[in-house]
Amino acid sequence: MAEFTINDGDAAGERYFHRTDCPRRPGAGVQWLRFALRADGFFRHSPASHFAIALRARLGFDAAGRPCSISGRGITLGDTSQAVAPADNLHARVGGFGGARGAQVESFWPGGNFLYRQARLLDAGFVDGLTYRVELTVDDQREVGFCLDAETAGGRWRRIGAARVRDRAAHPVEPADGLLIALGRGGGETGPWSVRFSDIQWGWR
Repeated sequence: MAEFTINDGDAAGERYFHRTDCPRRPGAGVQWLRFALRADGFFRHSPASHFAIALRARLGFDAAGRPCSISGRGITLGDTSQAVAPADNLHARVGGFGGARGAQVESFWPGGNFLYRQARLLDAGFVDGLTYRVELTVDDQREVGFCLDAETAGGRWRRIGAARVRDRAAHPVEPADGLLIALGRGGGETGPWSVRFSDIQWGWR
């Protein structure tokens, strides 16, 4: 298990959780990721920011070694409700593109992405100070699924829901076996925040 913490003083392009050493075992076709998430001030003080969580992930770097592209399939955590597909994103013209306030399935590729409006959870958005548990899977048929739980006052877990969608074959996601947790940082922050990802586990089945 691993942990990852990021706060308002960290540069998103310099602090992220990335693993390339995730080789699949023979016969496995489903990559999975599990973790717990707790935010303090993030959703309140940085509402235009969100996290990209990707499996089958490949992170591209520029000549100076800075991240410049993401490829993979996974989810967003945080508010993307104002997202609008760029005019040159021809994949969005077929419909179904749209952001969400909580979490949703997203596919990523260098120079583009697709947010699946129908595969979203938690329309009211996340709450600071509450611990959530996330499980994400991506299989060889481009099926992306995730479930979301929230911790109750009694220390038990309450299932919020689950969503699943098959990513379109036309999306130019690059083949890879890595995983990534990265911040897409928006403007208009109003105060300090921190986010802790704990009990991070991953593998193939």
